[in-house]
Amino acid sequence: MRDNRLRSPFPWLLTAILVVAALLRIGGPLSDARVQHPDEFHFVYWPLYFTTGDLDPQHTLTAFYPALHYYLLGLLYFVYFLLQLPANGWSLEQFAMYHFFWDTDSLLHIARWTGVVFAVGTVAWVAFLARRVAGSLAGYIAALLLAFAPLHIRQSGLAAVDIPMAFWYVAAVWAALRLLEKSSWKAYAVAGVFVGLAAASKYPGALSGAAVVAAHWTAKRSWKDRRLWWAGAISVAAFFVATPYTLLDWQTFVGHFSREAAHLQEGHGQSLGIGWWYHIKVSLRYGLGWLGLGLGLAGVWVAWRSPAGRVLVVALVAYYLVMGSGELVFVRYALPLLVLLAVLAALALTAIVEAQRGARVRWAYALAFCALAEPLYAALSITRLQTASDTRLQAVEWIEQHLPSGAIWCNFGGWAGDVPVDTVEELWWKINHYERLWGRDAMDRMRPFLLESGPSHSFFSYAIHPGNRHYEQGSMAAARELDCSYVIVHEHALAYSTLDSTFLHVLAERGERVARFSQPGHAVYDPIDGHYMPIGKFAALQRTGPAIEVWRLRAAEKRWNSLREVLARAYLRGAATQLGTARLEDALALVQRSLVLNERDVDAYWVAAQIFARAGRTADALNFYERALALGPERADLWRDAASAYQSLGEKERAQHYMDKARALE
Repeated sequence: MRDNRLRSPFPWLLTAILVVAALLRIGGPLSDARVQHPDEFHFVYWPLYFTTGDLDPQHTLTAFYPALHYYLLGLLYFVYFLLQLPANGWSLEQFAMYHFFWDTDSLLHIARWTGVVFAVGTVAWVAFLARRVAGSLAGYIAALLLAFAPLHIRQSGLAAVDIPMAFWYVAAVWAALRLLEKSSWKAYAVAGVFVGLAAASKYPGALSGAAVVAAHWTAKRSWKDRRLWWAGAISVAAFFVATPYTLLDWQTFVGHFSREAAHLQEGHGQSLGIGWWYHIKVSLRYGLGWLGLGLGLAGVWVAWRSPAGRVLVVALVAYYLVMGSGELVFVRYALPLLVLLAVLAALALTAIVEAQRGARVRWAYALAFCALAEPLYAALSITRLQTASDTRLQAVEWIEQHLPSGAIWCNFGGWAGDVPVDTVEELWWKINHYERLWGRDAMDRMRPFLLESGPSHSFFSYAIHPGNRHYEQGSMAAARELDCSYVIVHEHALAYSTLDSTFLHVLAERGERVARFSQPGHAVYDPIDGHYMPIGKFAALQRTGPAIEVWRLRAAEKRWNSLREVLARAYLRGAATQLGTARLEDALALVQRSLVLNERDVDAYWVAAQIFARAGRTADALNFYERALALGPERADLWRDAASAYQSLGEKERAQHYMDKARALE
């Protein structure tokens, strides 16, 4: 009979393993917060919304994630607010606004450290799980395998729900194994709670319930046993307590859940095949290494010989069959599989050790060493890259030192690889969402605080945004139309950084390259994820990020001298997005708020004139054209637009005069 007691060496060795696991995972939180995974913004912005007192995350953009992790981060952010309160004296409303607009980095670091805590906790769970199935040696090996697992390390330092879900998933499997020995109502309730929390972190966590059913069945208890149904009821209750608005706002939840289920089957635009094969060939191969994966699969056969092992196998197979059934195959989706395979690989290695005698046992330990060597090399490479400078950070530093505030950029390549400078387009995005969630009155009331607490560094303008993504692979015609002084391009093996080769030839003829930032070396990436951290073949890679080039089309002058002017321009950016819609009153309201901040902005009067012209109020449009011309008489486009307005009113002589002025300036 295996010794499953916690022997005295085990806690000390496990502690050492957990320390190593933590050290391998701190690279994510220590890295620069300006370079983010595309999904991390969810875990910074949306938990701040709870400061309004409304705890329904389905009002925001978070509906494709359950609420548990948002509530946890919201609580941590509130603790952070209380800790800062003696120093700054801010109200909760001021705290939320400051971090929503100006300091997302602090909250992102909190969210990333939270992920590391869950990750290290998962290593501990794995040790206890393997020990329960096969003894203390299996616990040591399983903990080491997961501590060194590169995919687990890659995801640990991100503000996301995949690592927390894996934590709760393993906890549910551990609680299920206890049911083989304990048949109390309390034991079933504990298992149900963990299943509910796994689902409340991320919906696939509900699949951990298969382990509870398997344990109950393996213990030869009846399907009619009320304890099984009690565990099911507790899991549902735990889910709804942790995510109450899935029940209180049921119709919204059902709609979003249905879309997520369909998304799993349809994929992410780039077909990589069904997950049943892809996760073995790619996700788990790079997640554990070839030998670790092979031992994990061998461990399935070893585990099936014992009741506890069969429960473990069912937990693995249930997740694999469901999450591998579609074409949405992010490698991070395989994390629960990786965690359980680490346990199964430990079972296989333990069985090999126990089967050897005398000197031959050294070969078994040599096999264990080889199984750890490949993932350890990858783990150290990921940690090195996480703390190295990304090409996008190099570009940010160069841009802020050499280019004037207000320069208009044509940012070609793709949204995920854009250089993370502060832009008025991003500021408008924040204003828009803040007003949608907190209200326009709150935004207007808090504007003085926003200006007082804001940064003093430069802001720029990114001409390519969600409204004109069809230009993102590069267009010289778009550069002229959007009045870009500079072009910034980025290329990478990921599809999120792709450029038109014809455009690059034209750009080389008409522009001047003034800076370049590259990342020598090639690696393997998750092709459908906009995350520039590789999953394998790190040897020659010196830093992460796409290859970036900055091209000058013409010199740019400084356009914005204060944060007040930047905020005014952000409102104007919002008004411009409404010009092509029927919401002209909203557009005019945004222009008026822009003018409150900067009454000498020529473009504000020009946009107002455009709004009135589209509404058929030509006389009002001319009033604003004249105001714009008084401030910017050198602009030919203003004279031309005013000429068209006079022409429509029948004032042909004046229209001709204005058109002549436009031609002379051109």
